[in-house]
Amino acid sequence: MIRSRIVPLFTVLLLAVWVVSCTTSGNVANTSQLQELPKSPNDQRDYRTFTLPNELQVVLVSDPTLEVSGASLSVGVGSYQNPEDFPGLAHYLEHMLFLGTEKYPEPNSFQTFVKENGGYSNAYTATDHTNYFFQIGEGALQEALDRYSDYFKSPTFDKEYSDKERNAVDSEWSMGKSNDGRIVNRLRGVTANPEHPAQRMSVGNLSTLVDQGDKSLYREMKTFYQQYYSANNMKLVIFGKQDAATLAALASQYFSDIDNKEITKPEITTRGLAEQQLGEHIYYRPQKPMRQLVIEFSIDDNSELWPVKPNRYIANLLSSEEPGTAAQVLREKGWVDNFTASASADYYGSDGFFNVNIGLTEAGLEYEDEIIATVFKYLDLIRESGVDPVFYQEYKAMLAKQYQDLQVPNAMNQATHFSQALFSLPAEHLNDAFYTYDHFDKEAINAVLKQLTPKRARIWHINPGVEVDTAIPYYEGEYRVAKFNDSQLQQWQTFAQTVNLALPAENDLFSSGKAEVVDASIMSPRQVVAQPGLEAWLVHSEFHQSEHGYLQVMFNTELPLQSAKNNVMSDLVNRIFALQTTALRDKAGRAGIGMGIERPRNNHALTLSGYSEKHPLLYQRLLTQWVNMDINQQEFTIAKESFKDWLDGRAKEEPSRQLFTELNRIMVDPSWTDDQLASALEEVSLKDINQYQQKLVNDNRVRMFAFGNYSEATVKEFAQITQTTMLPGWQQRNRFIASVNKPAVGEHTNYRGDIAKTDNGLLHAYYTDNTELTTAARLFLLNSIFQQAFYNQLRTEEQIGYVVGSSIDRIGDYWGFILYAQTTNTELADLSARFNQFVEEYWPQLQALDEAVLEQLRATVIAQINQPPGNFYEEYPKYLNDFYRGNDKFDTRDRLINAIEQTTKVDVVTEYQDLILQQNAYRVDVELQGTQPAAQ
Repeated sequence: MIRSRIVPLFTVLLLAVWVVSCTTSGNVANTSQLQELPKSPNDQRDYRTFTLPNELQVVLVSDPTLEVSGASLSVGVGSYQNPEDFPGLAHYLEHMLFLGTEKYPEPNSFQTFVKENGGYSNAYTATDHTNYFFQIGEGALQEALDRYSDYFKSPTFDKEYSDKERNAVDSEWSMGKSNDGRIVNRLRGVTANPEHPAQRMSVGNLSTLVDQGDKSLYREMKTFYQQYYSANNMKLVIFGKQDAATLAALASQYFSDIDNKEITKPEITTRGLAEQQLGEHIYYRPQKPMRQLVIEFSIDDNSELWPVKPNRYIANLLSSEEPGTAAQVLREKGWVDNFTASASADYYGSDGFFNVNIGLTEAGLEYEDEIIATVFKYLDLIRESGVDPVFYQEYKAMLAKQYQDLQVPNAMNQATHFSQALFSLPAEHLNDAFYTYDHFDKEAINAVLKQLTPKRARIWHINPGVEVDTAIPYYEGEYRVAKFNDSQLQQWQTFAQTVNLALPAENDLFSSGKAEVVDASIMSPRQVVAQPGLEAWLVHSEFHQSEHGYLQVMFNTELPLQSAKNNVMSDLVNRIFALQTTALRDKAGRAGIGMGIERPRNNHALTLSGYSEKHPLLYQRLLTQWVNMDINQQEFTIAKESFKDWLDGRAKEEPSRQLFTELNRIMVDPSWTDDQLASALEEVSLKDINQYQQKLVNDNRVRMFAFGNYSEATVKEFAQITQTTMLPGWQQRNRFIASVNKPAVGEHTNYRGDIAKTDNGLLHAYYTDNTELTTAARLFLLNSIFQQAFYNQLRTEEQIGYVVGSSIDRIGDYWGFILYAQTTNTELADLSARFNQFVEEYWPQLQALDEAVLEQLRATVIAQINQPPGNFYEEYPKYLNDFYRGNDKFDTRDRLINAIEQTTKVDVVTEYQDLILQQNAYRVDVELQGTQPAAQ
């Protein structure tokens, strides 16, 4: 229900680019040593690997279609290596590293350079590695690598900023200390073996990152760097449009002189879950409304068995929603609304866990023992009859087909994954490890199944009603631990005897053969069906012709916007239909076919994606079920619970998220407060929701958008299925496009509210009543220049909080510019004054902007917009915004490029002066006051 702040078509425009020519010199790699890596037949990238003389392993990703380039470097050390006296030291070092080098001493100079050249940079600290990554306009790669590599050779660790950066770490901790996911991970350490480093707080805050007696935090941080940051403990990935030889030369030039201290990558040998930690209930009262039962089994680290995948084999069977499976039986009873299985075999280093994650309904809270017994019974069934080559063959065939038609990931995401995966995978399997299923290893599967027994389980009870007795160190919330007793084990065994379960049947939606690929002949959206109440558009993929298709069928109606009650019922209908179609969607998903139930722009939509051969059959099934939907009391109750949980949870989001929720409510009409939606929810009856659903399917315009592997005849078949399936009383409406209020330029709205958080949040927004794309172009370029300066001053220099930023927004066709921050240490009035002061102080900087910077910026932004999409699923979104807005010319992208080409420095400066300095805008301020005391 929360509108995206930045329309996907335009997100790339947030990047500002100053191109620097890329030449290579100095140490040139011996290209004969470059080993080519295997890849999918559908992957056009060139992958090579080699090792520098200092033992730093490098992987190169060359793709001539990229207009961006970048790198990811992982160091084989993480929070498990934190000294006992300094919890969070590895994370603190990650923050400190980018605060200047001997060659480039200015703090944040690298981040500023990256922003000015169309990119972004970040880092993270995991338990066993730390990763630093950046993406930049392709022409600036060489200079970026020069700056980036220097942090691993000669960081200054500027003493002036060492204390300031403690505040940044503290703000990051403060932002996450009430996050249930982070708290559960913390509890995994707190409840683990006391001798294991997971016991220590990993993030760090102002109370842990302090001098300890004669031990200096600053010296310990530098010692940690010297001890672990060695070339032979690093993995580097560089990507760009340059050929592999050029990328190799850059790697050699800038990374060969990182010191090789010949260290051994640190390993954890202490078991995280010893015998004493097994057979336990762990009770946690969550911060947000949630009801979750997690059955967690301790398992030995078997990561080296990735070629035969015993953990995934078992998880695949366990999570099936086919008739008779545990998930299906429990859903049918109305006890669960989510059921998944997964493994993290090396979570603690030498051991890990296998998880069954179960979302409970309120009714399910009364039957936790029966649910636990059902899972144990299903595991027994898998042990008895489920270790069978038949299941292996089906899963292997699915993985093989996916690999043959692999959708190549975003280059930055791929590089980040590769650099950390190199610590555990051979380079030659970076691309295919997930899809490799070497052979059926019955012994390996049985070895895991032997560990999935009741006495080796830890059962997590996560819901608001549990009894707790112990505070969680450094995080909000409380927990309690209790051992299983013999009567419970006997009770589970007794319950299990009453349950009848079955293993999943063969998936008849999967086809291992290759379907016909339609010739790409329609290269811009064409209306191929125009009937009363029904329209259908088709466009083929320009860059990724394959078996894949994407179909969205929208039921276009103003009904959800007529009242708060209607808006709530609209949401409930989708939740209920998702429940009713769980088994079908699970089955389709395993066969490589995505099925979505969505609400784009307050409309209802059914979507199909992936292998298109069976889309007509699935659309017929889905539409028939949608039109003839009958809602029972159990489904209605579960949906209402889910909506109420979502509504309650929204009030407990981080302040930075709540800022945009309130802004959305102010700017969009009609909109309703959470209290109004909660009141409307209470008014809805079962009769109401069934009547609403019938009106919804009877009173609409069906709008279809088809992309990819469909012929015109297939799209017309979709239309015919629609015509024959819709009910006889179908009111075939004209197209409805929701309107928005024109921003009231000259007016000022100030919203102030209290929130149940420790941090404060502030947002200043400036909206224009100009709908021209020239305004959009100016604001995009302005934000690209402005946002890093705003961040550097308020975040790095003044340390007002971890979240500091600026962005643009679009309400209907109107554009806005937004400043926002979340702070742990600044009063709202002072922060608001600081925002206003910075806006004034930035004016001379903007006026002094070099014309050449803007020239390069324009060229690079346009190049990035025009970059061919990396995969099928990155291609069609550029059409959807025009489809939603009813722009049948589908020309927004071309007009935007033209607007950017025409934008001058005078335009950007004038826009800033007019909209922000002189406030010829509709000004909106959102102030959120945290009312909770800080956790220690």
